[in-house]
This record gives sequence, C-alpha cells and structure tokens, in this order.
Amino acid sequence: MQESYALWSLLTEPGDSLAGYLRTTFGITLAIGYVSSSISAKELIKKFPEDAFRAPGFENTLQENLDCYRRRLRTANPVAALEAIAKLGGCLLTEQDDDWPIRLGDLGNSAPGSLWCLGDRSLLNSSHLLSVIGSRLASDYGLDLAKDMVRFAVSDNWTIVSGGAVGVDAMAAVSAMEHGGKTIAVMAGGLDRLYPKQNLDLFRMIEDSGLLVSEMAPGVAPSRWRFLQRNRLIAALGDATLVVEAGFRSGSINTAYHAGELGRPVGAVPGRIDSVRSAGCHRLIREGRAELIATPSHLRELMGEKVIEAQHFKNLQSEQIRALDALGTEPMNLEAVATSAGLTLFEAETALSSLNQMQLVVTNKHGWAKP
Repeated sequence: MQESYALWSLLTEPGDSLAGYLRTTFGITLAIGYVSSSISAKELIKKFPEDAFRAPGFENTLQENLDCYRRRLRTANPVAALEAIAKLGGCLLTEQDDDWPIRLGDLGNSAPGSLWCLGDRSLLNSSHLLSVIGSRLASDYGLDLAKDMVRFAVSDNWTIVSGGAVGVDAMAAVSAMEHGGKTIAVMAGGLDRLYPKQNLDLFRMIEDSGLLVSEMAPGVAPSRWRFLQRNRLIAALGDATLVVEAGFRSGSINTAYHAGELGRPVGAVPGRIDSVRSAGCHRLIREGRAELIATPSHLRELMGEKVIEAQHFKNLQSEQIRALDALGTEPMNLEAVATSAGLTLFEAETALSSLNQMQLVVTNKHGWAKP
C-alpha cells in the first residue's frame, strides 16, 4: 500500500482536487489502475457516483489530468522514493495509518493522501498546534515579536507549525526549540531538497527535535506553485494561525486566507501604520479576516483558551500596579522588579505574590513575568 501512495504522490501535484476526488472515490489502488489503463475520461465518468458534480468542460479537464498522470507514470519510481526517504531516516505516512492527522480532512478533495516525514511524526497530532507565519524580510520588531509570541505559546505546550523560510518562519522555529517546545516545518519540495539552503542547519535541528514534512517525494524540487499549495497545509495543521509581519500581497496572506476558509481562527500582529512589512497584517485586520493580537492574552484567546478577566485591575493597590508595570514577558528576578518599580524587596515580593494569586503574573525558577 505504501508503494501505491508513493506512486500517487509522484503522479499528482499538491492541491490537485481532481486527483483527490479519484483517490477518495475509488481508493488508491483502483485510481492508479485507471491511470495505468487506457480508459478515457468519457468512460471513467460513467463509473462516477450518479450524484457526482460535473462542471462545464469537466470531461476535457479530466482527460487532460489523466494524460498528465500517464506521462509522469512513464518515469515514476516509487520504490526508489521509498528507499530514499528510508536512507534519510524518514518515512511515508499515509491516510491509512492510525496516526494520520485528521485535521487535514478539512481540506476535502485537496487534502493529501500521504506525507513524507523526517522526525517525530506524532507531532502532527499534538493537542494544540499554532501556525506562525510572516515576512521573509522581517524587521527586528517582527523577529522580536515572533520570538516572544512563540516563547509564550510553547510555555502552554503548543506545538509550532511554520514553513521553514528565512525571517519570521525561522525565528518561530528557533524560539520554539530554544524554549523547550516542539516545531513542525512544512516543506515545498522533497525532503532531500530542503529549501532555503541557508536554513539547512536549522532544518537538521528541527529534524532532531521536531518534524520536517512534505507532500513531495524525495528528488522533487520546490517551485512557486508548490510553495503556494504548501501554505494550505500550514493552515490546515494549525488550530489557529498567527501572522506576525506580512506584505500586502504575500505568501503569509495566502496562508491566512486558507486558514479563514477552513474556519480556523486567524490573528495578526499590528505594526507601524507606514510599515510595508505590516501592510498585510493591517489588511487582514481591516477586512475582518484576522483578530488583532497585541498581547499574549490575545494569543490565548485566539487559541480558544479562557483568559483571566480584567476585573482584578480596578482593585489593585499602588505597589501591585508598580510591580506589574515593571514586568515584561521575559522573567525578572525579585531584585530587578523592586529596582524598576522603586519598591523595597519586601514590598515587591508581597505585591508579586498577590498578583500571582490573581493569575496576573507567573513565576518560575528564572523569576517573575506577565503571562
């Protein structure tokens, strides 16, 4: 069965809904049988369910697709592809496997039937998956925000999904691993053709502690079309999608639109109103396609988690307010908080302890911070 799925991935392109329809309607074995035979589109249509939708020109489209699959069939070598992924230390995960990610079913006929994997494939079924995307030409502001948002997300045991590009994607993966979290990078080409090359060291780190995944078999090069189709997987795998920085027209906007079409929550971080790097985020927020994300609590709401209400703030004492104002999202030790807030060590510790009871601050071995 694995050989059949490997062959199908070599014959078809990502997002090919007609190929998906053939696979889900007839099963992988029979679908390959029809492609391998000389059956015409006209005869094949007769085998479709009676209620199957047929758009104008459907027969011609089906015939063109069959011709394409058959051309590829002449040179396709699924055994070599399976041997190549095994040599890399990976595997082919199919929709027949028990640990297939059911989230991908939301893609309907454009869902893949298999995924080539390097690393821990169980991450595909993590209880909380957050897709983090953004500009390849990210500013320091965008990179810092990506790092902080991911640090907060992994502290709540969310697994990070990204595309492995330079910029925000890379920072999201690095931050996840630096803070003890897990990350998945979705590639647009075969896992022996990792791109971009400047991120090869990062990809090896992800493979060791997370997961590299692709629809494309080993040996297949990434292309613009495959990058755009890869975006739908990033959107489908995440329970929510966060856009940190994005141009007005960009791959990140494409991913956000995919997420919205799937009914996934989308959040966007605002930037300077004159920043072209944030124009896409502002566009998403203005069009009502994304929620404005400015704080970790906003991110928690995006992920559907309950957020502590603000009624505590109106009853805070002056020492509590000063201690809270001194804190950021990075942990600070007691002395640093006291110095910044202008409090004694006793006043700072008392204030922080009460704020912690109200769940307005968190504490760990590194100090105190806002949640």
